[in-house]
Amino acid sequence: MMDCLLNSRIANRFFKTDTVFDNTAYIELVITEMSVPNNRVRIDYIQFGLGLEYDNEWILNASNKTTISSINDDLPESEFSVTLHNDNQIFNVDNPASEINFLESGQRLNVTIGYKLDNGSIEWLQMGSLYVYEWSASDEKATIRAVDVLKFIDDDYYKGQYYENGITLYDLAVLVLTDASVGNDDYYLDTYLKKVIIHNPLPKVKHKEALQIIANAGRCVLDYDRYGRIRIHSLFQPSMETTSNGTTYYSDIKNVDIQTQKSDFATYEKNRWLADGKMLFLPKEDVQNTGYVSSAISDENGLFTENPVITRTLEAKYKAYGIYIAFGNKLPKKFIIRTYADNVLSDTLTIQSGIANDFEIQYDFPEYDKMEIEFVETEPNSRIHVDYISIGSETSYRIEYDDLYSTPVGTQLDRIKNVKVARYLYSKSSIEDELATETLTYDGENAIYYMSDACYGYTVSIEDGKSGQSANVVSSGAYYVEIAVSGVAIGETVNITVKGYKYNVSTAYDVQTVNNRGTDKEWQNPIISDAEHSKQVATWLADYFSSGIEYELDYRGEPAIDCGDTIGQENKYDSNLKAVVEEAQITFDSGLLGGGLVTRRKNSVARTKN
Repeated sequence: MMDCLLNSRIANRFFKTDTVFDNTAYIELVITEMSVPNNRVRIDYIQFGLGLEYDNEWILNASNKTTISSINDDLPESEFSVTLHNDNQIFNVDNPASEINFLESGQRLNVTIGYKLDNGSIEWLQMGSLYVYEWSASDEKATIRAVDVLKFIDDDYYKGQYYENGITLYDLAVLVLTDASVGNDDYYLDTYLKKVIIHNPLPKVKHKEALQIIANAGRCVLDYDRYGRIRIHSLFQPSMETTSNGTTYYSDIKNVDIQTQKSDFATYEKNRWLADGKMLFLPKEDVQNTGYVSSAISDENGLFTENPVITRTLEAKYKAYGIYIAFGNKLPKKFIIRTYADNVLSDTLTIQSGIANDFEIQYDFPEYDKMEIEFVETEPNSRIHVDYISIGSETSYRIEYDDLYSTPVGTQLDRIKNVKVARYLYSKSSIEDELATETLTYDGENAIYYMSDACYGYTVSIEDGKSGQSANVVSSGAYYVEIAVSGVAIGETVNITVKGYKYNVSTAYDVQTVNNRGTDKEWQNPIISDAEHSKQVATWLADYFSSGIEYELDYRGEPAIDCGDTIGQENKYDSNLKAVVEEAQITFDSGLLGGGLVTRRKNSVARTKN
């Protein structure tokens, strides 16, 4: 026990001390004297520990490097390093008041960077929320290193089981995160994971590896945001479906997804009979080669009794910049674009000027999975005609040659000829096996036995047990069984036998051709069993491997770029080549920013067909 007498006359309501309480299990406060007689002691708030903050005056240099695999081939990694002045020996390990004493492995470290704007104000940007990993100090400088949250999620997940009725990837991820003691506010799961159902058990792996398996099975990416929150979110081009609240009999609403020449028919609408040699007489029945033609016709004021609405529903949430709409020869005067994410309205945009046959608007829509286009007003006695709708690019950000310190270095990676995605089919066995035997010295706790193969139907017994002794299965999964014994004294030994059945596991493959030549890439994800599911994953992987071109960029540094972002980058043949960022580095040295990116080409030529 350490006694520390702090004899100080407090001049105001607040008191603080930087005394270091080393190897302390508890602190006892004893108030020996009050400043005013006949008073009680009132304590409103106590905080232990310090929030240390270091700015440009302290920082000699710093660097932050993050890597990610867009297909979860590897776990994401982030590492931050900062070097601080130590001229006053405040970080010296031998200094009793050293701030090094306040550092512990696993402490949260927040990194922010500020931009000075033209008006003189500072705009602060959160760079990351990491965890202290190691530190050291000399007489001149001190270095602190921090890593991402996944480095500290290192325990095993062994509770995988076969789900006869299936389980969504979303619910499976929640089970893993809960078992890893990750709080609800410390993770984000894309709701698309609720649409993917699996049956197979997760193998006995680390929690972070289980999340990696789940993310890959959902064509998603596992990473963390700038506040240290673990994320599993979609990183693929979602399929989409276009519907409406009413069309004419000859309209083909699905055709608005395809950029083709549409037929134009003479109909009983105002100014719809043009003797230009292009208009056709309308057949009396059947869907024709048209786009969207609303069933509703505007009145003499150009308004509708029920506004025509086109709805585009996406398979998963998507971030798009802008929208393009090709109208027929009748233009609306006013329409409203609404976007939704998980059925919650996220943005509303009203358009009533600049409307043309080829209408395009550059607008940064928030992430959405549904878009509604409501037409409010048009010409009198007219329908709405839409030939084609295209959502915009994923990004408006572009790196130009002027941003680079040197020309990009491009690398053609090994070509992949075929992607083979394995799917694992589970069936039950008719043979009961002896899975584990042990002479157990009972310590009062339940015993857990781990299996190397996926098993089920466990039974447990005590061999040659005494009267009143028994063993029962408390909980189990495909790779573990927990048993409780009764009638056994602590310290007594018993012979435990665990029996059960091993699943029969067979393997099938879905193959997607990527190139005419190259090597085959086999992809193994133990929770994939369904044929359609494996086909989706194989197609997703084939799209990723189809370009096979990687770029290294040495540039001025942009703290707003995250791994997984899609950016445009200029080269001699394409002024806005789309690429996904898979490695990002930011350096800070004496007030100067620098950086490097490793990107992978995203837009590629069409893949070879089988």
